[in-house]
Amino acid sequence: MRMNKNFFKIIVSSSVALTLATPAMTLAQTSPIVMAAEQSKKTVGMTVYKYSKNHRSHAKSMAQGFVGNKVKLTIKQNHVTKMTIHVDGQNSPMGKGQNVNKIVKALKINGVKGKKTNISADNSSFDFVFSGKAFKNNGWVKMQVTIDFGGKMTEQAWVKYDKVSGLATSQKKTNKKQKKVSKKTNKKVSKKSSRN
Repeated sequence: MRMNKNFFKIIVSSSVALTLATPAMTLAQTSPIVMAAEQSKKTVGMTVYKYSKNHRSHAKSMAQGFVGNKVKLTIKQNHVTKMTIHVDGQNSPMGKGQNVNKIVKALKINGVKGKKTNISADNSSFDFVFSGKAFKNNGWVKMQVTIDFGGKMTEQAWVKYDKVSGLATSQKKTNKKQKKVSKKTNKKVSKKSSRN
């Protein structure tokens, strides 16, 4: 009889422990899924134009052949956190069959320097990875590409990105607008007080 009571106690305590552990286990299992849901990837169109004052010229840049016409964005909580550009010599007459890793030395977009990664075994292609600051939604940004065809040279160009819906507006822009509004309000208040 005692043995049955002890056995019953073990079963009850085990079931209680499992009941208490289940929410914790469920939380542990769902956390990575929730985190993954917060982050998404999008491919966006990009055009590279020759450099001109205020991007008036819409002639395509030679760099377009190397960097292509698309960028990959990593988006978290409606903000771009990372931008990736794939460089491939197959898309350019000057890059076919060449060591593109040696030719395209560096790339800077919107003041952000790209980091080389995923270099192919034959050096014909690789990725430039940037922080999210390199991307401007539906906007124009300056690009600097450093190339080496027997001698290094840096060329400037303009990049025009396509629009991505659902992105949050820049916090800096919001702050600037708020400052302008507060300045106008202060001026009006000071004018009224001087009249009185």
